[in-house]
Parts: sequence; structure tokens; C-alpha cells
Amino acid sequence: MIFNNHIIELIKEKSGLCFDKAKDYDVLCEQIFSSTNRSIGVNTIKRLMGYIVDDRNTNDYTLNTIAIYLGFATWNDLCGSIRIDSEWRFDDQTVYVSDTPLGRRITVNYLNREVSFVVVIFKDTKMLRVERVQNSSLKEGDILSIDHIKVGEPLIAKTVYRGEAIGNYKTNGEVKKLFVEE
Repeated sequence: MIFNNHIIELIKEKSGLCFDKAKDYDVLCEQIFSSTNRSIGVNTIKRLMGYIVDDRNTNDYTLNTIAIYLGFATWNDLCGSIRIDSEWRFDDQTVYVSDTPLGRRITVNYLNREVSFVVVIFKDTKMLRVERVQNSSLKEGDILSIDHIKVGEPLIAKTVYRGEAIGNYKTNGEVKKLFVEE
């Protein structure tokens, strides 16, 4: 489970942290314990904030602890307080990899980096193969399992295949520009 952007923004606001460095997660754990007298592990916080990718389920204790930290009695109370509106804007510049034709080139800019991908089939699934990089730790030929790319959000790959090595990837900054070749 990864928290949605609204909950992450509530945590940022309450904690005063930006989560642009690893130490911020340690500081948040300390703040949560100080505020609630309940502890959550730093790796759990990193997972919930999307800093590391892990498909584990989150238990009620952890979710309720986050809710208490944010000033709610329970996780259900927190979720019930969030106004959910449908988004009817279709110009939000989101690309869903599964809906993008094979061979299509996608270029993203974030921070001072630029990466161009091509949609390919890998392990029977549409994924993105890195074709060109500028100032990125990604390498040409890396294959990324990405659900979607959206301007204003970080680029998150739950899995990166580099030869025999497998990892994950998340940008420190949000995608500023997104271009899909027709």
C-alpha cells in the first residue's frame, strides 16, 4: 500500500518535512512516536510514502497510528474526512502504459533530467525500455514496470530490470514535462 497524495500532503504539512532526503523518514518516525506513543518502523513509513516499493499489506495498527498522528481517532475516521470528488478533467497529462501502443516513444523531464522510453512487451506485459537518458541513474536498456506517468507526480517504477539485476526507481522530483510521439 502507498498512501494517496492527499494523505502524503497531510503528513508533510503536519511534520514540516519535504521527504527529499532519507533522514526525513527517520524524523517522521520520531515525531509519530513522540505524538502518539506508538511506533512505526522506518521501512514501513518509506513503503507507505512510496519511497521503497513493497507489495505488503499494511496492518490496522499502523494505519490507525498514522490517523492518530494526523489528529483522528481511527484510520476510518481519517478516510471519511477526505472529500472524494471525481476528476472530470481529461487534460491532466497522464499516460497509462497499458493503453499506449507498442513502439511509442515517451519522453519525460524532471529536475534537470530527461529520459526517453519506448513501449515494449517484456515478461508478457507492456513496459518501458529506456532509450536515451540525460543526468539520470537509469541506463539505456533498463526496462521499467510503470503503471502511469503524470505531470506533477514523481515517476515511480515498481520494478526495474537491468540485465539480471532487479530493482525499483522513484524520482526525487515530479515530472515537469511529458511528451508522447504520435
